[in-house]
Amino acid sequence: MKRIEIAAAVICEDDKIFATQQGYGEWKDWWEFPGGKIEAGETPEEALQREICEELSTEISVDCTLSNKGSSV
Repeated sequence: MKRIEIAAAVICEDDKIFATQQGYGEWKDWWEFPGGKIEAGETPEEALQREICEELSTEISVDCTLSNKGSSV
């Protein structure tokens, strides 16, 4: 089984949670947390900052992280 590591952001403010809507592909119109694949040599934090910049033209700082390394879905 191929393993792909990803980073996703759960962005919260007060009682609101930010999600984006897929615009293409099999999951078109479904909602997701922004993020994407971790590239070789990147930390999850760096990948998340890059993906948010690419997808949303926004710079973020990562305050805390959760890891699910070693798990498979």
